[in-house]
Amino acid sequence: MSSSCHLTLSLSFHLHPKLAGVLANSRTASCRRFYQISSCFQPSVSYRSRAFPRVLSLSSQLIDSELRGIIPARRQWPSLLYDSSISSRNFSIGAVAGPPPSLNPSSNNLIDSYAVGKELTADNSLAAPTSAYIHIPFCRRRCFYCDFTIVAVGERTDRTADHHDLVMRNYVDILCKEIAATARKRMNGGYPPLETVFFGGGTPSLLPVPLFARIINEVQKHFQISAAAEIAVEMDPGTFDTEKLKGFLDCGVSRVSLGVQSFQADLLSACGRAHGLREVYDAIAAIHSAGLQNWSLDLIASLPNQTMPDWEHSLQETVNAAPAHVSVYDLQIEEGTLFNQWYKAGETPLPSDDRSAEFYRRASLRLQEAGYEHYEVSNYAKPGFQCRHNLVYWENRPYFAFGLGSTSYVEGRRFSRPKKMREYLKYVDSLEISPGSLNGNEYPVNSVEDRILDTVMLSLRLARGLNLREFEQCFGLTVTSTVCCRLVEYIRMGLVEALDSDRRLIPVEEFIELYSCENSDDSRNVRRREFQQEFGNMA
Repeated sequence: MSSSCHLTLSLSFHLHPKLAGVLANSRTASCRRFYQISSCFQPSVSYRSRAFPRVLSLSSQLIDSELRGIIPARRQWPSLLYDSSISSRNFSIGAVAGPPPSLNPSSNNLIDSYAVGKELTADNSLAAPTSAYIHIPFCRRRCFYCDFTIVAVGERTDRTADHHDLVMRNYVDILCKEIAATARKRMNGGYPPLETVFFGGGTPSLLPVPLFARIINEVQKHFQISAAAEIAVEMDPGTFDTEKLKGFLDCGVSRVSLGVQSFQADLLSACGRAHGLREVYDAIAAIHSAGLQNWSLDLIASLPNQTMPDWEHSLQETVNAAPAHVSVYDLQIEEGTLFNQWYKAGETPLPSDDRSAEFYRRASLRLQEAGYEHYEVSNYAKPGFQCRHNLVYWENRPYFAFGLGSTSYVEGRRFSRPKKMREYLKYVDSLEISPGSLNGNEYPVNSVEDRILDTVMLSLRLARGLNLREFEQCFGLTVTSTVCCRLVEYIRMGLVEALDSDRRLIPVEEFIELYSCENSDDSRNVRRREFQQEFGNMA
């Protein structure tokens, strides 16, 4: 493992006031920066063999291997946390090179047969949703790395305009029906106004303004949108000008995410992007001309044949463009994509693992030097401009979702809509006829152990980390103590650090003394019995 970059965690626990939170720390050769480098643990997702995902999964493995000793076997691992409906342009990224250390296989033999019986009302996932994701699947063409749920409609010309309008109008018709039918079922108990609405895709900026306005009006009619809500839209260069952007802003849009990806024409072409470099600068000019301050610029690292000078140039051009927010994603080779046919992760012309890690560190250094806070593993923001909608995901809060392939998280259930248009149409038709038949109620509520691990992993994406005092309030003393004690071996290895409320380092031996952590079977059995007593035995 490279000595220049380590995964670190800091812990807080109400039993001792000195402990403050769970964070991740990255060391560069010249300085230390505290930020999160974790992600949700999903064995069903095939991450590419790159240092970032391997180390990101370490944080979940080190906790899960011990939790399996005190909680029941998981019925199934969550598989919907990061499909295309949830995180636009979702490419995994991290900052530590080298594989995680092996875990003690004996811990997997400690699973008991009892069931968890206590519901956790303090859990964020069970609160009333105040956010909505809306999927607009249309793209001019599919990028070579993309496996999202999209509908390629080609370039809009005088000859194709009528067809474009018809396809999009038909989709918006169905989308609005889903919104209305969902509201009829869900609003029986009442929900607070929406605080964030996110239009992802696809390329939402391909929609004509009147169709976009119709969707906004439908959401406002059935769910209500707060006057101070963040309404965000993904836009691609070449799909809008100043006039069209102003039309979106007049509909209530307050934030734009611009999918630039690279400032090199050859790399844009190599990725199959539908826009060129000229369209990138035109789009940036249109945003400034419209007077929009709250906008984000997306970049992708580790592209084929991408060099460090290329990356430095893209970072500098990003800073020059002066967005309020920057997202930096590490390319992920997905099954079913053209890139998966052409390339193998970590091999030429793709960068090595070490070079990808250097891309990450360079982005963090350059953007922080330019005044951006590295507040989440892949995201940077000027003060006051963090993405409010994405924070909903990372804080494991519930949200509505509408549209082809989108995934909602309501009342503790994750529910994914069909990804094929014909099946999606059938779903909406059934929802209209019988609103309770296909709204996710037939899906089981996430188990306690699912919610424990989801909360830990999602929180660890954020620089502010996991507040274990709040964690203990949701999930109890035994689980929180187990999580802390499981970190001892990683503290000894130098992979984990404990920080107090003033972000001061807690020495290893002091941490061990605070928790009297033991790795014996006897100590695990004690915590297992405590967990059973706390949550009940329904076996």
